[in-house]
Amino acid sequence: MITTYCRSQNESGIENFGFIDIKTDSMDVPLFVDGIFIGSHPLDDVIPVLPGFHEVSYIPPEIQKKKVRENLTEGIKRVYVAKNDTLKVFLFYDHYLAQVKTVEKQIKIQNYIGFSLFGMLIFLILSIY
Repeated sequence: MITTYCRSQNESGIENFGFIDIKTDSMDVPLFVDGIFIGSHPLDDVIPVLPGFHEVSYIPPEIQKKKVRENLTEGIKRVYVAKNDTLKVFLFYDHYLAQVKTVEKQIKIQNYIGFSLFGMLIFLILSIY
């Protein structure tokens, strides 16, 4: 769809784009560029983008939180694409998406423990006075 649009433009228009060639180690992996779903691996063609920084990922943007981003560095890559250049990006998918759910559970457990300890502290302070 995007590639077709770019190919339908005249040759001078296509020179304003850079391209991302995304590969992974697994089949049928959903791929995202700047939070937009672009298809599943393997892709038929390179992805045209404007020159500059872009985020390439297989993790849906709705579950990308700070802790997830810190722990899954091979699943989210921030890349720079130059004008009229093709950048190859390889994402390691193998077991990382399964780890997303584990990391989210760990964050929830940490929050529950923190709130519980805070509640007990408030209770102890109020019971002393």
